[in-house]
Amino acid sequence: MSEDRLIASMVRIMPKTILQIDIANSREEAAALARNESLPDGSECWHRYFTPDDVKKVDDPVFAMGMVRHEFAKLVRRNAEWPARIELDGGGTGFAITSNGYVLTNYHLVTAEIANYQRESGLNAVETLCKSLKAQIARRAATGEWEWQEARALWLVSNPPEARALCKTGENTAELREDTALLRIEPPPEACLDLSDRGMQPGEAVWMAGFPIRSARAKQKLNELGYTDANCSLRVSAGEVRAVDGTDYFTTDVDGSMGNSGSPVFDSTGQVVGMFSRAIGDAPRNAFEYGYTERVHVTTRLATAGLDLSGILSRQDQ
Repeated sequence: MSEDRLIASMVRIMPKTILQIDIANSREEAAALARNESLPDGSECWHRYFTPDDVKKVDDPVFAMGMVRHEFAKLVRRNAEWPARIELDGGGTGFAITSNGYVLTNYHLVTAEIANYQRESGLNAVETLCKSLKAQIARRAATGEWEWQEARALWLVSNPPEARALCKTGENTAELREDTALLRIEPPPEACLDLSDRGMQPGEAVWMAGFPIRSARAKQKLNELGYTDANCSLRVSAGEVRAVDGTDYFTTDVDGSMGNSGSPVFDSTGQVVGMFSRAIGDAPRNAFEYGYTERVHVTTRLATAGLDLSGILSRQDQ
């Protein structure tokens, strides 16, 4: 696949998330109080709580690497008053699968829009104009270089039911499962990617492209990976399949961090065989020690079936 085609197919997904942080008396209280709230403007507010012991950890770079912890550490250093309310510095990835602007991404990046339109039971092929979700696409500048420009409009088209997307693991916790969503974007990206629903095998070579937000690798590891620390720019990493979970999920050792959510995973022929969903284990530590965690990917087969993409893809082939 050419570099230009890859860039032209990629979409930077930018949810609007408000973060409200306060101090709780204990870790148990902090976990019990945490919740997400849909706001009237279409954005989402995350209520998160830390403990007095957490305040002492803000200079630990591993502790402060996660998206929410990063903002908490900055507030502590500024001697903020609690509760504090800010806009979260976050984002994710999507990619075009048709020439007329259909884009695959993760369910967890569009939860605010799902809540706004009461789509928790799941809807396919029903378009709703996104209230707060934004996106950027690549366009050629006069210089010939690629520039990232904000899209004019974005629609949520299809999403699975919450019961399939999330598996409850506790009173206030859940594990991402069918982490897929379909958007439509105007203007459409200038290129699109080919999907493959074939099964994966352990040891198979794969690569991934996306927009990781931040990392802080050791110099030796950066040299091994061949790039500088993540800064929201488009990054490509390579690895191999470590394990396969039926026809729906597989894990790899590709390099990825916060912001890679929704990144396409390619096989050696350049076809998309899956999409990044989450890391297993301590993701903030992985931002320092690449290889510490493995990544879970949703297969193209699951996305195609769960979002009923057959009609959209068949029209693309005509």
